[in-house]
Amino acid sequence: MDEYLSVAKEIAEGVAEIALKYFGFETERTWKSDNTPLTQADTEINSFVIQKINSIFSDHSILGEEESNIKPGSKYIWVCDPIDGTMPYSCGLPTLTFSLALVDQTTGQPIVAVVNDPIMKNMYWAVKGGGAFLNGKRIYVSQSSELKNTYLNIDGGSIKDLSFTKEKTITALRQHGIKSMVLLSFIYGAIQVANGKFVGGIFFGRFAHDVAAVKLITEEAGGKATDLKGNERRYDGEGFGCLVTNALAHDQILACIQ
Repeated sequence: MDEYLSVAKEIAEGVAEIALKYFGFETERTWKSDNTPLTQADTEINSFVIQKINSIFSDHSILGEEESNIKPGSKYIWVCDPIDGTMPYSCGLPTLTFSLALVDQTTGQPIVAVVNDPIMKNMYWAVKGGGAFLNGKRIYVSQSSELKNTYLNIDGGSIKDLSFTKEKTITALRQHGIKSMVLLSFIYGAIQVANGKFVGGIFFGRFAHDVAAVKLITEEAGGKATDLKGNERRYDGEGFGCLVTNALAHDQILACIQ
């Protein structure tokens, strides 16, 4: 695990250089078929991650938002979001993170995770059973069981289930006094659950790259992660959204979603 974590950190540092190279108010972007933006940094970072992992762990698979390298029968898969927050990043707004998680495909659960904010130079990491850290300092979730006067990040697309909508959830949360934010970078806000700043993060999307690293870091900080139905999900493929919380408020927030 130490070797895997060391490689993940090294990759995150290399990614930061690429992200900063292209960052600014003049960042060029194109549009993908799903009507989301794409920058040179997204594709270059994704390719960089694949190249680095293939050179060190040739039998591991890589699942990236922009490009993947799947090896049939591999036990491990690295799940990567090159830039979570491409929309603000492409406008020169400093709301973005790089996310990388090593997932054991026998269980579908992450065992090593790194989330890096290249602008603020904040790197979060965790190894299964080893705690969660921010720049080398141990971090923990908040101990609040109350929803009033707390923050929560809510982001992602829409789940095709009429009983689960972002708008209805925000209304229910507001009735409990919780302040919800839409930062257009789920990981950027959700990682603050592990850091004790936010009580929860709700992802209304299906992709693993948006949630795999956050799941492990949150749980290693004392929190809890489930899908939007309150069940465990796999992180090597698609799932029914994700809810990360400080554990104490998990059931209350889940009730607001449902």
